[in-house]
Amino acid sequence: MKKLLLIAPFALLLTACGTPSVDDMVEDQELLAEVSLECTKLMMEGKDTNTEECKNAALAQQKVVENMTKGLMDQLGN
Repeated sequence: MKKLLLIAPFALLLTACGTPSVDDMVEDQELLAEVSLECTKLMMEGKDTNTEECKNAALAQQKVVENMTKGLMDQLGN
């Protein structure tokens, strides 16, 4: 039982430091910009950008554009 109590905080820390989710990046535009910049640099260096982080950034960018478009359309419709 004591070992479990010692291991649990470390497991939580490891999961907290994982790849940012699409929703995390949609909510935090600065994070999205940083990850997008990293992925662009990787691409320019000819390195692999087929990572979960780069995929999530691309999906987050799509979602942001969709949200902005929807907001504009709603404003025009009112």
